[in-house]
Amino acid sequence: MFFPLHDQNNEAVKTVPMVSYTIIGLCLLVHLYTVILGIGETGQMKQIHFIYRHGLVPQAFFSGQSQYQIGAQNLGIETPAAKRLGKGEANELARLQSEILTVRSSAFWVWLMPLTCMFLHASWMHILTNMWFFWIFADNVEEKMGLPLFVGFYLIVGVFSSMAHALIQSASGVPMIGASGAVSGVMGAYLVLFPRNKITSYFCPIWFFIRRIDVPAIVVLGCYLLLNMLQLSQSGKFGANVAFDAHIFGFLGGLALGTLFRRSGRA
Repeated sequence: MFFPLHDQNNEAVKTVPMVSYTIIGLCLLVHLYTVILGIGETGQMKQIHFIYRHGLVPQAFFSGQSQYQIGAQNLGIETPAAKRLGKGEANELARLQSEILTVRSSAFWVWLMPLTCMFLHASWMHILTNMWFFWIFADNVEEKMGLPLFVGFYLIVGVFSSMAHALIQSASGVPMIGASGAVSGVMGAYLVLFPRNKITSYFCPIWFFIRRIDVPAIVVLGCYLLLNMLQLSQSGKFGANVAFDAHIFGFLGGLALGTLFRRSGRA
């Protein structure tokens, strides 16, 4: 309904948002590495293994296993070796597929899954959308909180949203990736700290009616939360492709921490 373009800087940002720049840079570099990893004959296989190793796979995370299987949705992966097998070599084909579909990680990386998943993205559209929303709201929140506190805040809301999703989907073997939960947390904090700021947005209640308007942050961000709740309720138990639950818990975590910060008297 609302697509934010920029905030009105009702309270001008006077400091360089170094943490925000760093987070955006890291996310872009990791995604670029993931894209490069997918180049070549076996690139898709390497890319999928990388995502399964550093995305948050709830089943693997809670079991603590450092060796686990790739989900059934990727069973169609073929390697050059597998393509050369004849019809009578079914057992060898099965063995190769089992080898391909086994992820070998370590206890250290499994433990870090709720953190590392925040820097992985599924596509350029995914990362650009996340970073766009992040940039609009993060610089104000970073300046208000200060550099060290904002780092801690971002990591806490990101890990909190990841863990909330993992607990709800504890039996899932599908990796959750993306900074959406942490970005939603920044948006929640912005709502608490700058509720009267105006956000210049495209307003689109129906597809052929688009207007550029200035809207109070409480309206834009309130609609964002409501829309995620509606999408979650309409996607069955929980959406398979989009972790709406992580968005919601990240936003609520940002609201809570933003409120604590404001009541501390620093805001």
